[in-house]
Order: sequence, then C-alpha cells, then structure tokens
Amino acid sequence: MEQEDTTPININITESIASKHVSYNIKGEDRIGQFEALRRYNDFHVLRLTLLQRWPGCYVPPIPAKQALGNNEQKVVEDRKRFLQYFLEQVAKLRHIYFSDEFQTFLRTKNTDMEKALQGLPKQSIQEVYEKFKKNFPHLNGREVNSDLILKVSSFSTYLNKTTKQLESLKEQVKLLAAAKKQYTDQFNIMTQTIVPEYEKNILIEYVNHKTENLIFTNHNDVNVTAREIKDQNAQTNNYDYLVDLLRIECREVEAFQETLKQKEFVDNLKASAQQKLRDQNSELVKLQAGKTTLKSMFSKGSNTEQAQTLEKKIQDTQNEIKLLEDLCIMITSILCFDEIDRFKKNKQNKYYEILIKVSQLEQQLNQLYIKFWSEVSKGTEAEVVV
Repeated sequence: MEQEDTTPININITESIASKHVSYNIKGEDRIGQFEALRRYNDFHVLRLTLLQRWPGCYVPPIPAKQALGNNEQKVVEDRKRFLQYFLEQVAKLRHIYFSDEFQTFLRTKNTDMEKALQGLPKQSIQEVYEKFKKNFPHLNGREVNSDLILKVSSFSTYLNKTTKQLESLKEQVKLLAAAKKQYTDQFNIMTQTIVPEYEKNILIEYVNHKTENLIFTNHNDVNVTAREIKDQNAQTNNYDYLVDLLRIECREVEAFQETLKQKEFVDNLKASAQQKLRDQNSELVKLQAGKTTLKSMFSKGSNTEQAQTLEKKIQDTQNEIKLLEDLCIMITSILCFDEIDRFKKNKQNKYYEILIKVSQLEQQLNQLYIKFWSEVSKGTEAEVVV
C-alpha cells in the first residue's frame, strides 16, 4: 500500500502588486521544490473552474466572489488577498488537488495566459478520469453504493439549499453587529479623549478652584494609558469581524459544495444520456434485423444486414461507455459519502469553535482593559469627592 505523503507544504501570498491589474505574488515550497508565481484574480478563477470540470464530485475550495467595480481599491485588494490565501491553504490540505496537473500548472507554468496554459493540458477520457480517481482514492476502490449512501448525498444537497438564505441573513445581521461595535468603540474614544477631558479643562476646572490635580483625565496618567490601550486594541481588530468572516467564508463554501454536487449531476446525466442512446440503438437494431426500413437506414449506405453489423459494434461501444460511467458514478458517490461530506462537516465544526475561542479570548482581554479603565476612573474620583 502506498504510504501517505506527509511532506509539509508552505504556500503564501507575500504581496499584492497593483498596476493595470492587481497581481498576487505566491511563494512557497513543497516536495517538488520551491516555487514563485505572480497571479491575477482571474487566474484563480480559471483554475477553479478547470478543477471543478476535471475533478467531478471532488470539493474545490471557493475563492472570493467577482465584483464589477473597485477591484483596484486597497481595501478590496487586501480583502481578496486574505481570502485567496485561505483558498491556497485549503487546497494544500487536499493533496489530490494540490498535486494535480491543474494546480501544479497554476503554480509553476511560465505561461502568463493561465486560461491557455490550463486548456493545454491533455483532454481526459471517462476511463482516464476513473483511473485517476482510483489512484487518488485507493481506500474507495471496490466500495458499493447502496440506497443509504445515495440518500446521504441527496439529503446533504437539500440541507445546503435550505441553509443558503439563512446564512446570507445571518451574515448581514453580524455585519450590522460589527458596525455597531465599531461605532461604540469610536464613541468611547471620543468620550475619553475629547469630550470628558474638554469638560474637565473648560468647566470642571472652575468648580475645583483651578486645581489641575483634581482633574481625573488630565492628572491621572493611569486612566489615559489604559484608555489608549483600549483604543489600540480596538484599532487592531473589531472582534466581531471574525464572525463576519466566518459567515462570509461559509456562504462561499456552501456554494462551492453545491457546485461539486452539480458536477456529480453532470456525470449522472451523461450516464442517463448514454443509457437512452443504447435504448435507441437497440430499437433501431430490432427494426433492421426484421428487415424494416428506418429513417436512419434510408440515409445510410449498405444493406440492412451490413447496417445491423455496424450498429452492433456501436451498441458494444455504448455498453462499454455506460459501464465506465456507472463505475465513475459509484466512485464519485463514494468520494462524496466517505470523504467530502464528512470532511466538510468536520471543517465547519472546527472553524466555528476556533473562531469562537479567538473572539472570546479577545473579548475577555478587551473587557479586562475596560474593567481596569473604569476601576482607575473610580479610584481617582473617590479620592476627589468633597464631603
């Protein structure tokens, strides 16, 4: 049995380079060696479409959605860079995709026309796709597909379709929450650095008989230091933005899995078309063997017997095609049931818990600063109260 490859993969977008179009510099190292490539967003887009078509039934991580305007704006560029980095990291976890001809062409080709480079890859026959899957998923060879497995795929597809709108709605709600959090922190900064200090210097100063040592925000350095710490931490990140990213990514990943299922449907339809073709061929053969003239035979050369012999060969070819498609459909269903669906669910669980832990830790740190700040304000104020 072939040993699983555990060679580390290092892949990073080191910088974004803006000119007429924005390019992303990708650097890294894998078992093949070091690589460096300059790729545009559209190169990622073409790569992903190619992977979907050439790996039917295999999940391909999403990239950020296309947008019509503002692609060169710094905020958009940085946002794309972050999500494209996530795409590369997810692909690196899928060895069959990462070391595929398609992805390696993306990383290592010197051709600046990515679409042309990927189109230059050898065309795949049904037999070649099936053999590729057998090689990359040896643990699934010989698996049988029963009604429970078919139901598992169907049920998960229904679930994804149902949750799409819910996810979009939750994403918009969390965006509002993050915006409200930012507004609160902005107002807190204004209050602690402008409004209250101005009140003390211009109004309270009279009440304390111009004793500046009685001014909390002017005289008590600890209060100002902690206020600046709060400002700095809030400036680094809005903790709720992590939740926004979680839902943004999940919306895209759900769409990506739906695309995976559509590729399975495409192969299913190929099989159904081949089966219909076989039925039509058998019907034609019966008529020819009975000596009847058919519409097709009227425009074909040779006698009914010769046409029947030719058709028998075509029927054999169609039967072989159906057998290959049936084997491929079984393999795709196995990949989805035993690998892709379970991995997708596990990744969603882990990502959710990872984000919750991160947000809770950051919120605790921030709340500790708020507690420290208000404790210092309270301590300074109690010392100045006139009885």
